[in-house]
Amino acid sequence: MPVSTAYRAPSVGRALKILEMVAESHGGLGISDLARMLGISKGTVFGLCQQLEDHGALTRDPVSKRYGLGPLVATLAGRGFVHARLRDLAGPELTRLRDELKESVFLGVLGRGEVTVVDDRQPPGVIRIAAGPGTRLPLTAGAVGKVFLASLPPARLEQVMAQGLKAHTPHTITDPQAFRQQVEQVRRQGYALESDEYLVGVWGVAVPLGAQAGLPAALWSVGFTSALAPGRLEKIAASLRQAAQRLAQALNGPGLAG
Repeated sequence: MPVSTAYRAPSVGRALKILEMVAESHGGLGISDLARMLGISKGTVFGLCQQLEDHGALTRDPVSKRYGLGPLVATLAGRGFVHARLRDLAGPELTRLRDELKESVFLGVLGRGEVTVVDDRQPPGVIRIAAGPGTRLPLTAGAVGKVFLASLPPARLEQVMAQGLKAHTPHTITDPQAFRQQVEQVRRQGYALESDEYLVGVWGVAVPLGAQAGLPAALWSVGFTSALAPGRLEKIAASLRQAAQRLAQALNGPGLAG
């Protein structure tokens, strides 16, 4: 019989088991209950529960001292639902855009200070720029980041910029005033452009899709600057904006309105 060499973290398994037991309980569970059910010490259970509570996965009633599920669980479940609905509704549009543009196209959302790819379509038979579902991208570089930053209130934008504008390439905009001007331009024109700002030799075009169940979403396309013809980015922006208008009607239907 083959021996498994996979590493198993006991604390992770126990933490997940605690969440499962609390979810199945009626009225919550206390430290003693969980320790007895898990067969481990109260001190170990307390430490695990404290970490889960600190991250919002559990909440503790101040009177009964019993734990219930925290807001993080509902938030993650809600985001998973939104991602699935986004993929289902936007999939045909992504395919149509890929076939029209012959370029890589992506759908993503903003969460926790970064961009998460929800779905993508890649043109067949060519060298492509892949970033599949679940890929996380920095917020302060590239066209899609500018689109999301343009949707933020000014105070929130300043908070993000205060964390620093990292130079991903020699062409990344790191001057705060110049970056603000770029974001303001995106607000006015309704789309963002980039060339060599996040990856050398790569361009990007992005448009907003609005907030879906509290998660700002965007549609974008990327390609290689070596094959870029004059006026190409503006034409891609027009196609993306038209697609965004069609998607808005579907995304704002029952069950996914922002």
